[in-house]
Amino acid sequence: MECDLDFESSPYNSLCSKTISTSSEILRYFTTYCEGKKKGFDKLNPRDYMKLLLSTVVVLNVLRDEIKELTLNLEQKLALDVFKKYAYKELMGDYEKNYLKFSLWRKNDILRYSIDKYNIHLEDKNKNWKKIYAIPVPNYTHMNTIGAVILRVANKLGVFDF
Repeated sequence: MECDLDFESSPYNSLCSKTISTSSEILRYFTTYCEGKKKGFDKLNPRDYMKLLLSTVVVLNVLRDEIKELTLNLEQKLALDVFKKYAYKELMGDYEKNYLKFSLWRKNDILRYSIDKYNIHLEDKNKNWKKIYAIPVPNYTHMNTIGAVILRVANKLGVFDF
């Protein structure tokens, strides 16, 4: 499986700048990542998980050249492919394994976010709520793998050498 991390035309590319400090972006990412890992990615509230997810895509974009130089195992290539496809709003592989469903619900003037398994139909469970928006997002299971890849790059770049 080839892992091509070309984020150039990704909609998230505008979130990154060539002048951004790679080390500061990695450190900011690991602050969010470690908080999520400590709580458990599956225990994060949906908004925090989306924040982590988007910062992961940004960091992968910043580090795309360094990641291409790594020798990756199949699990790492799969996780990176899932995130790359996500950046282009595409899905790949086994949807139930690779993705979760991020939903926004409304009831009167109250909004509620949820992240659920991809194959669950929540309309029956949430009869009094109106679904406003739902999108697939990369599964929690890929976060440890992605974090390990980013950590390898950070170590290679000497980000944590003090």
